[in-house]
Amino acid sequence: MKILIVLIVLSITQAAFAAQSEITQLRICFSRWWPYNFTEAGEVKGMQVDILKSAFKNTDVALTFTELPFKRCKDYVKLGKYDFVLDIDESDNLNMINYSISSWQLAFAVAQNQQLKSIKDTQNLQEFRVILAQEYDYPNDVYEKLTQLNADIVRRSYYEASDEDAKALFSILKTSHVEALLVDRYWAKQIVSRFKLPVYVFDEPLHIEPQYIGYNAQHSADKALLLEKQLHALSTQQLSQIRNRYR
Repeated sequence: MKILIVLIVLSITQAAFAAQSEITQLRICFSRWWPYNFTEAGEVKGMQVDILKSAFKNTDVALTFTELPFKRCKDYVKLGKYDFVLDIDESDNLNMINYSISSWQLAFAVAQNQQLKSIKDTQNLQEFRVILAQEYDYPNDVYEKLTQLNADIVRRSYYEASDEDAKALFSILKTSHVEALLVDRYWAKQIVSRFKLPVYVFDEPLHIEPQYIGYNAQHSADKALLLEKQLHALSTQQLSQIRNRYR
């Protein structure tokens, strides 16, 4: 009986290695998110992109990256048109690689003239209207915290194909009747600093959510096993060198 079990395990392992050896390409889609993944002068860059490339540096597997609106990217992965979508969490209803490269640090961005500097300050407002991205499914914890702040939620597209789109998003704070945008803290601070926008991004995050690489097990199970294996093989030194490029 023990011999039979060993033979079965060996058979499964060999089949997995055989399937992985036939993998020649991983098709990855993403939505623009500095510093993790973005397109600049026609070239895909970013911390997450560099980590993935490093994981497959000494292999025959080619990685292709395509920038798409987030919802379309997820839908295409579900249909099998792409193998992986970057930056998802449990609210996105996809299988996830057991390896987190990025973290979604959601914070409020407000107009500088409001003199709001912290989450506590928002509790003194008679009205607190907050814009959320219509593309994203937020964790329940985010909605619960907004409810505690008596926030009125407004949905709007956050998709940005260029820096001009990002600047236009923040201009809402000046032209619309809203008090805050809920945005990724690192990305927002970078945009505000680069273009000297009259916007203040809270240092205190409302919520932090680790982000993962998503896939559809029906279409990409073997590729997911290979990807997870290669990522876990990266050394701490390799990861530190890549992350330091974007700090």
